[in-house]
Amino acid sequence: MSEKRTEMLRDAAPLEVYRAWNTCLLAGDIEGAARLIDSDRWEEKCLGLTDWLTDFQVAVTHYVKNMVEPWDDLEMHEEDVVEGRDAVTIRFRVDATHVGEFLDMPATGRRISFQAIRIVKIREGKVTGQWAQLDLWGIHGQLTDTS
Repeated sequence: MSEKRTEMLRDAAPLEVYRAWNTCLLAGDIEGAARLIDSDRWEEKCLGLTDWLTDFQVAVTHYVKNMVEPWDDLEMHEEDVVEGRDAVTIRFRVDATHVGEFLDMPATGRRISFQAIRIVKIREGKVTGQWAQLDLWGIHGQLTDTS
């Protein structure tokens, strides 16, 4: 994400800012994602995986551990989107192949699909944080199913 593109997003709608930020994360462009956040206001919680975090770099470490390293061929599909003045709520489906340890479960090589929801806060063209919930029970069931 270039500096020029980041500046162009300053007056953009929250959904456009979210999608630019998420595109950076999915592409592994952590530097680009960092340009789109307000580190002074950052707050994040991934329910079931982290406590409230106020440091984006710590949050990125958890993101890499839980959403990058354990998965290959990860695809996110938006299913419901609600855009407000200063936030976006997205319900999405994730399809991914389990290739690394996740929640103490070794790689299974299974292709799974799970639901997730994010509430992403946006202010002045920057992401200020998120609350996220993955269907951890659904993930667990697919990774441990022996039928």
